[in-house]
Amino acid sequence: MDRIIFGIVFLMFAGAAVAGDYDTWHQDHDKASPIWVLPKSTAPENMLWTKPGLPGDLESKRFFSPDSCRGCHTALYDQWKGSMMANAWKDPVFLSVYKSYIRDAKSSSEKAEVAMCSRCHTPSAYLGNNMGRYLEGELLEVDTRGVSCDICHTVEASAGVGNGAFILHPGDASEGNYGTKYGPRTDSVSPVHKSQYSELHTRAELCGMCHDVGHAHNIMPIENTYSEWRTSPYNTGNPKTSTHCQDCHMKQSPDHAATGSTDLLNTPGFSAPEMLGGKKREHVWQHYFIGGNFVVTTLLGNTQAARMAQDRLEHALTVEVIEDGKSLKKGDLNKIKIKVVNSGAGHYLPTGLTYVRELWLNLTVKDADGKPLFESGSLDAKGNIDPDAVVYKTILGEGGKERRPTFFLPNAVQVLHDKRIRPKGFSVEDYSFFIPAETKGPLKVVVEAKYRSAPQFLINELLGKDAPVLPVFTMGKAEREINVN
Repeated sequence: MDRIIFGIVFLMFAGAAVAGDYDTWHQDHDKASPIWVLPKSTAPENMLWTKPGLPGDLESKRFFSPDSCRGCHTALYDQWKGSMMANAWKDPVFLSVYKSYIRDAKSSSEKAEVAMCSRCHTPSAYLGNNMGRYLEGELLEVDTRGVSCDICHTVEASAGVGNGAFILHPGDASEGNYGTKYGPRTDSVSPVHKSQYSELHTRAELCGMCHDVGHAHNIMPIENTYSEWRTSPYNTGNPKTSTHCQDCHMKQSPDHAATGSTDLLNTPGFSAPEMLGGKKREHVWQHYFIGGNFVVTTLLGNTQAARMAQDRLEHALTVEVIEDGKSLKKGDLNKIKIKVVNSGAGHYLPTGLTYVRELWLNLTVKDADGKPLFESGSLDAKGNIDPDAVVYKTILGEGGKERRPTFFLPNAVQVLHDKRIRPKGFSVEDYSFFIPAETKGPLKVVVEAKYRSAPQFLINELLGKDAPVLPVFTMGKAEREINVN
């Protein structure tokens, strides 16, 4: 852990550039955010058809440290502080990738894409146009706190969906003015700040401001979690009957995963002490913000968040061996089918940065004595997935005649490959293998859906000798015995 922390500090201050080198990197962002807006008839009332916040619009010193909120909202603060939202600017993997992007970006479009990263990872630094967001020096303390309380709850409106389409209206921490905090309640009161109901905060469009990402130059889709939800069965077209992002990601507790395959349980209680005006609620929106990232939460020492992420992943999909009742034939080429169902995620599996996420099938077939007959999806000694395995992911391509695959996001211009599973959808995979004539049955077929946050070789390149071996997690498993004759 000490090595990870040292690595973060090194990344924050290494590779310093001359101040002013980055002044033009964000110049096209007013054209790239938002990516799109909803029709007025279906948009939240505080989604506006205008430009979002841009560098220089707000000074960082206007934002309050989340520690200021802790006194009244202790439980919510404690949940948030271990989340990926709180650690958006402390994530060592992100910082390594971001540093490499800053170093290697050459064209204006590549630089614009790199500059977009800080828009959602440190919004206050972005809006304050603080050069430290390019890792050339220190940021204000509030800038290092990622997506903090005073970011989400000063969202007065959005300019639409995607690429950080937020419009913030904070108070002024430098003058002790807490301003107005926006949220999903119509009856909230506070002795410290003003409170105002925001329809945006009750809907998936709040999350869609950052969780839809397009290339800053050509709006090529990079991360489309919100759009995946919007075209899913979880979105009925009626905000009152839809299952929004908040209904899953802000209802999970340490004891219960809230997914499409589980009950979405309420957590009754108080958001703030009753003596300060807090009211008993049927549900207090949980601020763990659990997704599928159990690697970085583990690296940062939050074992509870890591365990909750695993719990969520275990309830996201199911796998089964399709059995047609027929025996397999010895001395012949045989086929079996595996069905993978996205039973619990309101978006594609995987989602997010799907050009690095790895979800794949590990299938093994053994005879009655345990002798292996066939395997697909194993890892080699270096942690690489079998090249013939079924892998659910996207592949991005760079420009030029060859359109070669690339992990260098700033110069990606198209999606070369996209094999993933839609919400409440499924994928059926065919496997062929030979069964020797002397095989003793029945055969035991085991299939596991494996998940890893990124390829091991990529982590090795980014973190060097301090690179951890990324854990591989089993999201779903099925077993079946099949007769042979």
